[in-house]
Amino acid sequence: MTGDVPAGRLWYCVRRRGSARRSGWIPEAPLSELADRVRASPGERIEVSIARDFQPVPWNRASRVFIPRARGRIGIEISGGPHVERLAPTRMIAANLSFPRAIERFRERYDLTAADLEATGGLRSFSARQILLPSGETADCPELFRCQRLIPPEPAAGRDREAELADGIGRWMLTNLGTDGALPYKYWPSRGEYSPADNAIRRFLASIALARLGEMRDDAAIREGARRNLRFNLKRYFVNLGDGRGVIAEKTGAKLGAAALAGLAILESPAAASFRTELEMLTRAVDSLADAESGFRTFFFPAERDGQNWNFYSGEALPFWAERRRRGWPGAPSLRRCATAFALCRDRHRRNRNPAFIPWHTQAAESLFEQSGDRAFADFAFEMNDWLLPMQQWEGLDPDLRGRFYDPLRPHFGPPHAASTGAYLEGLADAALLAGLVGDHAREAAYERVIQRGFRSLRQLQFRSSEDAFYIHHRRRVLGALRVEAYDNAVRVDSAAHALAAAVKRLGQRTQAAGARAK
Repeated sequence: MTGDVPAGRLWYCVRRRGSARRSGWIPEAPLSELADRVRASPGERIEVSIARDFQPVPWNRASRVFIPRARGRIGIEISGGPHVERLAPTRMIAANLSFPRAIERFRERYDLTAADLEATGGLRSFSARQILLPSGETADCPELFRCQRLIPPEPAAGRDREAELADGIGRWMLTNLGTDGALPYKYWPSRGEYSPADNAIRRFLASIALARLGEMRDDAAIREGARRNLRFNLKRYFVNLGDGRGVIAEKTGAKLGAAALAGLAILESPAAASFRTELEMLTRAVDSLADAESGFRTFFFPAERDGQNWNFYSGEALPFWAERRRRGWPGAPSLRRCATAFALCRDRHRRNRNPAFIPWHTQAAESLFEQSGDRAFADFAFEMNDWLLPMQQWEGLDPDLRGRFYDPLRPHFGPPHAASTGAYLEGLADAALLAGLVGDHAREAAYERVIQRGFRSLRQLQFRSSEDAFYIHHRRRVLGALRVEAYDNAVRVDSAAHALAAAVKRLGQRTQAAGARAK
């Protein structure tokens, strides 16, 4: 009820196939009577927020109360002059609306300056009991937490979180794979729009993850989808430099990490023979950026960007080298050359630690340890991941945020994000494997606990059913995908790719362990 004092403390929104039909604030009513009162028809769902605990918020404290992670947990009431608007927590999640944007929209709607609003208006926060009422019935009306049901801390008997996560992401990828092989890079469910943004590295991550799923499942449809996706990405981004090298070129330049991941995607593809020329040229390109001081340079062009994103791109190059060695690819770098680059990267990381460095370098360390038996590779993997573990959040956090990775004392390491959690789990899975191989069972158990908590976080972020997507009209575009955060429902391909790769790795490790025990 924009423009008037809200009529009550119960927010309702009647939805059909995700689209809002009617909504508003009314006096609180028994749930058994609500469907009749708001004229809900069979097949419609009623989004309900029952507001309580209203608290005034001084303007000078607004940025401390209305923080990003409070979105979906508390609502906001904005007043200015004669106008009042109250936004329920479920409404803000469904619209993917931030608190600052809500205030900005209020000002725009009533032509108020910031000074006018502070002089004539005020803010209140409130909490709300959140309920989804299906078809107007009360037999199964789930309590929601930030518009989703909560995943329990421990998996229920007979449930396999990694398998369920992988199955959902795999279905999402196949459902949304275009006839040309493209996967959507980023999608805004609340708007029903695809983002114009793009990133080749994240697209090739999806090629790798989907191919791995196809191999693990021995599924021809998934394999074919992965092949089409890889072909699309190479056709779109691969550029012949004319000197025997090929790169992955974007508007922003040509990155070491993109070339390495494209090469890794080809190496792991059952259709690798179809892309042999591209792989040879990508191989020469990656090798050309090896550096005697830093391990690797990071950009083919533009020259002024060389050195940027070193934590990421050096880590993506080294597993490509290690995998070429493991597979016996002609011209693969020697173990000594890999070890030299590894040591250079290790020394630079120790001088300036960054979590972005850890997942890919852990994967390289695991591969090189298995190829050589050199304990130095395993020890550095433990050093890196022991340092990372305290970044996982658990105690004292909202239940739907537990298991993510974020250091609030060092925000320059980056915000919490589904893609980050998935990437860390990829590395931690290899670190746990290494700990088991060297008999360090205490460290292995510590890693296992963090891994289980991380997968719980990813499952919480996944659109698992139509119930999770009750406010989304185009549900096929999101089911199985992951939100970037509990309070940001945007879907991005790298969130899905990292989570899928981590899940497939864990499932494969379990299968191998079971086979070893059976012998």
